[in-house]
Amino acid sequence: MKDTSLSPRGSLLESLRGARVHVVGASGAEGASLLLYLAGDLGMTGLVAHDFAPDFRAFARSFRKANTSLDRARREQTLARLRRLPVEFRLGHEYLSGLLYADVVLASQNWFNYPANSPAIPRAVERGARLFGLADLALDLFAGTRVGVTGSNGKSTTSALVTHLLSRGLRTGEVHQGGNDRDRQVSLARVAEAGMGDQLVWEVSNRHLRDRSVPLDVAVITNITRNHIEDHGSWEAYVEAKLRIAEGISPGGSLVLSADDPVLRRRTHQLRRSRATLWRFGREPLPGFSPDGIAWLDHQGTVCLRTPGDLQVHQVGRAEELPLPGAHNRANLLAAVCAAAAAGARPDRLGPAFSTFAQLNGRLERVSERGGVRWINDIQATTPEAAQAGIEAVGGAGWRVVLIVGGEDKGMDFGGMARAAARYAERVLALPGSGTEAFLAQLERRLPVERLDDLDAVIARARRVVTPGSAVLLSPGCAFFHSLFIEGGPTFTRRVAAALGNA
Repeated sequence: MKDTSLSPRGSLLESLRGARVHVVGASGAEGASLLLYLAGDLGMTGLVAHDFAPDFRAFARSFRKANTSLDRARREQTLARLRRLPVEFRLGHEYLSGLLYADVVLASQNWFNYPANSPAIPRAVERGARLFGLADLALDLFAGTRVGVTGSNGKSTTSALVTHLLSRGLRTGEVHQGGNDRDRQVSLARVAEAGMGDQLVWEVSNRHLRDRSVPLDVAVITNITRNHIEDHGSWEAYVEAKLRIAEGISPGGSLVLSADDPVLRRRTHQLRRSRATLWRFGREPLPGFSPDGIAWLDHQGTVCLRTPGDLQVHQVGRAEELPLPGAHNRANLLAAVCAAAAAGARPDRLGPAFSTFAQLNGRLERVSERGGVRWINDIQATTPEAAQAGIEAVGGAGWRVVLIVGGEDKGMDFGGMARAAARYAERVLALPGSGTEAFLAQLERRLPVERLDDLDAVIARARRVVTPGSAVLLSPGCAFFHSLFIEGGPTFTRRVAAALGNA
């Protein structure tokens, strides 16, 4: 596929005019957003929209399930607007019919995970169709500074931190955020209307980078650990996908890297070839003088920042002011400080913003505290590394952990998660799954383990066994926890509230 990452801004949109454009996954969040902007806001005609749904009733159900960033009233209004668009819908047995003759295919970032899309989409590309999606178009349309955040862990938190710091560290301009977080979506219409003084922060997944880069002015790689091998075919291909974010950086742009991550340390020399200005962050200052931007924590826990080529050290603020626990969140904060400074924020304005950062849903989220017992929702920790960080953050803060795990294995290493659990947990409540079995095999009976079949039973059991000074931590460490144990029912937070009598 031709890489369009360094093309002039607006070129992708221009390439759609007069072209045969097919949108795949019309009821999904990405597909619906594309259709509403292109056909609804711009009045583009001739669009063909494809969806698995066999009829419009099923299409509506799929849309409601996928577009959870909208409240119920707006979701229904948006669905009605989508149905009225001058678009040809091809549903059910007509799905992907005529795609071979498309000039442009707009698809969601994970289109390749649906067997029905192969070989139709690859064949269209081989025939000459251009394949891209929502992220490509949004970043192409935006006139201001574009910040992209990727990494195996910490993307969502770092993206939210960058947005928060920029909103308080800039003199002028509006800050927008988009990407994978369904709770933080920005419409393409707002992206297109933004001015040159505005900022756009985008969470960039490995799937965005599987076969292309995206246009950015500041790119962040938080870390690279083993994950999503099924999307790329090998660990090496996954690493290359993450590094591909550097290829889309505009001339004069910046690249922010972890100085502690082993993969990124080995690849720093390679990444310098992007000619972007490097910013590196780590637990300690790098030895000697470096022309790169550097961020670290001093012995008092103060975030220190030296901008590229500068000898002055800015003492930005105390990391303990950030209301997020754990060493991993301190690393996320350092990455965000570098990115915000690279995007134009004043270092002296960043520290006061630490304490006002709002906790994110499902990321070490405190959902209840009663009788000396804390309940914590870390459902986004779907890899062993993320769960390990959560266990260490909660246990390191002095809580005895009752750990809830469950889900499927994707060929991950559960050794670190098992060691953290053995150190900090007093009990494991395990839901079914191949990932659960892989974790328990590494745990090697170092803790009491109870197996249960559903989440409500786990919560009820946790309530019976927990004692003051303990924290019940949902940190699954495995894939597909939400779809296996929550989807279609109440959230973990609501189930806990019901069990504790707060419903």
